[in-house]
Amino acid sequence: MTRRTVPDDSWAAEPDPLLALARRELGFYARTGSRARRLHYGTEVGALAATSVTVVAAGLHAPAWLTAVIAGGAVFFTGVRQLFAPGARWVLAARARETLRRAVDRYLLVPEPDRGAADRQALQAVIEEVGDNELREWSEGQGRRPDPPAPAAGA
Repeated sequence: MTRRTVPDDSWAAEPDPLLALARRELGFYARTGSRARRLHYGTEVGALAATSVTVVAAGLHAPAWLTAVIAGGAVFFTGVRQLFAPGARWVLAARARETLRRAVDRYLLVPEPDRGAADRQALQAVIEEVGDNELREWSEGQGRRPDPPAPAAGA
């Protein structure tokens, strides 16, 4: 999960800062998903091409160095796939974007003059839930165990 180093808080000055924040998050997940999708397809096509060409080169009795270089490309693409997991990242970003999009749509279905605290709270809860899920799944993807749940009150 990569974000800008300088926080973008321009959403706070908007007439409806909560809606602006949700739209900013939607944009982030759209960009992240697009980037992950391109990397996913690039690594998959690269790995497929490199492994296929390795077999052809070996079958044609190409020089050993050439076959090794091509096979090294296959290993490289496989490593990129394992290290960055762009397919999983694409799915996570798409799920987050869709969850936020639906929450924004529900919020916008309420006429602006009729939006109350409950409507704002529902949208804010989804924004925070998506962020929490993103952080948890990123952490799990890094091979770390998630924090244990906090004990219940009175337990």
